[in-house]
Amino acid sequence: MKKSNEKKTKGFLNQVVASAIGFVLGVFMFFGSIFIFIIVISLIGSMFDSSGKIEPNTIVKMKFDYAITDKPNTDPFMNFDLLSEFEPNNSKTLYTLLYWIKAAAENENISGILLDLRGFQSPGMASIKEIRDALKEFKQKGKFIYAYSTYFNKTSYYLASVSDSVFMYPTGMLELSGLSSTIPFFTETMSEIGIKPEIIRHGKFKAAVEPFMLTEMSEENREQTEMLLNDVWTSMLADISQSRKITFEELNKIADDLVLSMLPEKPVKKGLIDKLIYPDELNDLLAEKINQEDDVEFCSLFDLTTSKPKSKNNIAIIYAEGGIDGDPNNIHSDYTKTIKKVFENDDIDAVVFRVNSPGGSALISDEILTQMKLSKKDKPIVVSMGNYAASGGYYISCAADKILASENTITGSIGVFGLFFTAEELLTEKMKLHYDNVKTNKFANLGEIHRSLSEEEKSIIQISVKNTYNEFITHVSTARNMTIEDVDAIGQGRVWTGLRAEKIGLVDSIGGLNDAIQTAAQLANLEDFNVVQYPKSKTGLENIIANLEVMNQIKQQSIEDIYLNQLKEKFLNMQGIQARLPIEYKLD
Repeated sequence: MKKSNEKKTKGFLNQVVASAIGFVLGVFMFFGSIFIFIIVISLIGSMFDSSGKIEPNTIVKMKFDYAITDKPNTDPFMNFDLLSEFEPNNSKTLYTLLYWIKAAAENENISGILLDLRGFQSPGMASIKEIRDALKEFKQKGKFIYAYSTYFNKTSYYLASVSDSVFMYPTGMLELSGLSSTIPFFTETMSEIGIKPEIIRHGKFKAAVEPFMLTEMSEENREQTEMLLNDVWTSMLADISQSRKITFEELNKIADDLVLSMLPEKPVKKGLIDKLIYPDELNDLLAEKINQEDDVEFCSLFDLTTSKPKSKNNIAIIYAEGGIDGDPNNIHSDYTKTIKKVFENDDIDAVVFRVNSPGGSALISDEILTQMKLSKKDKPIVVSMGNYAASGGYYISCAADKILASENTITGSIGVFGLFFTAEELLTEKMKLHYDNVKTNKFANLGEIHRSLSEEEKSIIQISVKNTYNEFITHVSTARNMTIEDVDAIGQGRVWTGLRAEKIGLVDSIGGLNDAIQTAAQLANLEDFNVVQYPKSKTGLENIIANLEVMNQIKQQSIEDIYLNQLKEKFLNMQGIQARLPIEYKLD
């Protein structure tokens, strides 16, 4: 009997081991197959590439059904997880789009661009503005742009309005109803379940903590939010007005007419849409536009070729995108190594620091700024602000030789807060848990979740918050040649658009990424140059290993766990001393 049990146990263990080995081999074969497939497709593409054979009267079809980011991400497995559509990563970078729009403008065989905005994914208002401006320059070469969609929201229409003609599907919709910002407040909910936010802040506009302490916006937050929305909306309408020859006042009347969204003919009568047509009719119109009887020749923006400058000069773009939170996919302490490496590279003549961040950790922000100051020396550095460069995002930007921002960039938010969560009521009163403690020193158990902070502890943390704020405004004062009092007056956590930031001295001029590159070239006295981008992307093998680790983590979690962890990262990771944007403004 004993031998029989041993035999069964041994057989069972063999099955477990075999299954485990089979699973690991299966995963490696799966990702290996995908990796090989991608390599083969790339090789085939390079062998049969027709990019050098663009026929005359070709039209570039630009689709915006992919993510547009600042920082390059060549990870082909980025979207392979349980919470996504399980599709390969086909994201594009803003710099790539701007580069190839310019290449299309210079290509004599390209007659025009078709903006196919079906499936449109907005990259953010500042990025849309940069793309729109690049398309305006394309038109100045005597070429045309048409736009088409079944549905236009406010941002896709803003982009489309740069076109010579805007077409919509006969039963489509156009929504141009203005901008809004809605904030959820958790104060009463957290009180109900017995969780207490311990809030220490400096700056009356530092509204990031308001959802945990109020049930509605403060007057200061409402004031800055109204200003921000009105500035961005005014900028959008000004561009649309110029392109469509519709007055600013009329556009605001249209925005207040909800019926316009429901009846496709109304946008045509108001001059927003040129014609309601089906896709086949669009092809006929395009053929007529280029005097072509046969089928229209389309190409992708990325089918084009252009001769790269043969130069010994190099301008580096360092991308700082995402929250300053230590996450390897966002902005973390290792950025100091990247900055040091770039500035120590004798082949780099100038640096563009592209910042697209709502801020985050005050400590990491200070590490990056300090490294920037130490590394600068004799190489010019120009900051290019994206959709956000606020709070910690402005902190890491302020030491640049020049700062450029889009009109619609959200910046400023010079302020600091401390946020800690305790659950004394939940744990001791509602769950009836009891705690006892032995400690060697007075503050040895600071931060334990089962008890609220004492008034003395709060006052000490307040000193730290105020000290961090004073350091923040001192850095800005020195870098921007302003008095500390002047910085404090426009600080206090207040948010500004790029347009207003220029007027108050936080930004030097209005411009996009290409403008920043040209500014860096001028400062370095470069007539020709190459552009190199940092941080460098991972190799294919590194991506595979990283994704195997992610897949293993996901396999061990339920969907509910993953969702809750995302919430935890979103809110609980805000704990500590933070230089972060007050709220997440969704302006798309």
